[in-house]
Amino acid sequence: MVKDFLHSDKKIYDSVHGFIPFDEFEKELIDSLPFQRLHYIHQLGIAYMVYPGATHTRFEHSLGTMAMATLIFDKICKSIRPDVFHFVPRKGSSDYLYWRRVLRMAALCHDLGHLPFSHVAEKDLLGTLGHEHWTLRIIDSPYLKPVWDKLRQAPAYLEELVERDIVEDIKKISIGEAKWKAATGKTFTPWERIVSEVITGDFFGADRIDYLLRDAKSTGVAYGLFDYQQLVEMLRILPSAEHGGDELRLGIDEHGLEACEALLLSRHFMIRRIYQYSSVRAYNFHLRRYMKASFSRKMLDSVDDFLATSDIDVIAALNKAAKDPTLPGHVDAKSVIFRKHRYRAISLPANITEKEMKDFKAKNKLSDNDIEWEFAQPEPISIHERFSFPVSRRHVLIQKASECSELLLKTPTHRLNWVYISPQHDLSLVQFLDSKSSS
Repeated sequence: MVKDFLHSDKKIYDSVHGFIPFDEFEKELIDSLPFQRLHYIHQLGIAYMVYPGATHTRFEHSLGTMAMATLIFDKICKSIRPDVFHFVPRKGSSDYLYWRRVLRMAALCHDLGHLPFSHVAEKDLLGTLGHEHWTLRIIDSPYLKPVWDKLRQAPAYLEELVERDIVEDIKKISIGEAKWKAATGKTFTPWERIVSEVITGDFFGADRIDYLLRDAKSTGVAYGLFDYQQLVEMLRILPSAEHGGDELRLGIDEHGLEACEALLLSRHFMIRRIYQYSSVRAYNFHLRRYMKASFSRKMLDSVDDFLATSDIDVIAALNKAAKDPTLPGHVDAKSVIFRKHRYRAISLPANITEKEMKDFKAKNKLSDNDIEWEFAQPEPISIHERFSFPVSRRHVLIQKASECSELLLKTPTHRLNWVYISPQHDLSLVQFLDSKSSS
């Protein structure tokens, strides 16, 4: 059984994690068409127009997420507090090996449903379902059936784990509890919640840790680098600091608080310098508008058509549309390909309302093609709730992270409002915003 689940005779070299080992079942998934398609999906969308090194892909990120998730899983199953000892599978047991297998497969699958250029047009084309909806469809598609058939024939699975549906567990863990509940109406067990949080967690998830490290390395912006080894070393499965400690959550030993703060600051600066950088936002705006105008609904109805479309197809179509005024999205394609007449992306001050933007548009007689804006939705949870993950203090005391670190509470939010305006009218907008700030 150990050979079936842990023997890894293959490896691939990664720029962030070094050699990443994988076994015959993982190789079957990596070699599949849906996973190979990730070679042609840029991790940071079209950010390479501003940061030339940002050409890394969802393929390498997915491998890195698997490596990081495995590191975290092995650590939290080794460093176990006495009060949660009964809850965690023993290392080497069939349960431990099963969930380690599910975790690694789920990490590989978690980004299979991304559109070309990742998140750029996700809200416009996929709506509230997001890419996770397509991840589930692809996992259930004939393209991956041979992978799951081979996995189900593994001797250890046949002998001891027949009571579980391994493919359903992979789907659950890959998209997280919130998306799984939205898709199926079902919730997670406490242990499923912990395993899924290893990948999808908002603070400690392997997905987030890997993309921060990888994006920083690829763009050359060092803000995303932090001491992730210390963070992983201090991770623990802990009783919740709320509800009398009846729930279990992924938390951290108090000696890892500084690593948590470093992660949060890394994310803060990466958002400012990469993800929410105005030039990146402007190019994403043009690409998003082009994709919305030119993508056929057929591509979003069929798994075959969805998997047949990648960044390469969009770039080829962009080149054609940039040169042909009769094609949909011509103006936006021209702005991307020829880098001319690009709209300006401006973050709006917090005191500017949508009504004021409508009044500005009407006063200056601007058309829908001249100006667009995005007003962010309010934070779904308070900052204290966001940092409510448990921290293990001395003498087995559990506290909320928000009670242990002032820095976590002081890091600003990033829900900015944006306006995109044509270069012919950007000066009038700047003057308008200046007048508002001085009044």
